[in-house]
Amino acid sequence: MQTEYSADDVAAAISLQFFAYIYISITTFWTYDYACSLHEEWRFLLVSHWTKVKGLYIVTRYVPFLLLATNLYLSFIPNENPGKCRVLDNICSGLGILSAVCSECFFILRTCALWNNNRILLAAILVTVLPGFCGDIHRHCLRHYCSCSICN
Repeated sequence: MQTEYSADDVAAAISLQFFAYIYISITTFWTYDYACSLHEEWRFLLVSHWTKVKGLYIVTRYVPFLLLATNLYLSFIPNENPGKCRVLDNICSGLGILSAVCSECFFILRTCALWNNNRILLAAILVTVLPGFCGDIHRHCLRHYCSCSICN
């Protein structure tokens, strides 16, 4: 029994394989970075007192790891259920939005601290950043498709 594949099928398979290699390499490097700095990071986190900025740091630091793990699961685990696939895709979207918002908030806090809490700078940053956040969240909420191979 011999099966023939079209050039489009082969190109799609090569593209998915390249995508898988990229995800695995990112995961490997990121896991290595976390493992190498974990003892220093935990020492810092456990010694210092808990603040809102520290909570924002933890969310900013670890949510992308959850996002990557969820994307890996969505990409590599065979799933024939479109409902579950859409739920996982929505989780990925939510984690992506949370990661982007927290990292931008962390950046804004650092910038304001470097500029001695200048109110004019804060207003300028918020005026330029908030419309982008609202547009991104609106775009993700209106999305009615799933990016996995089952639903497409």
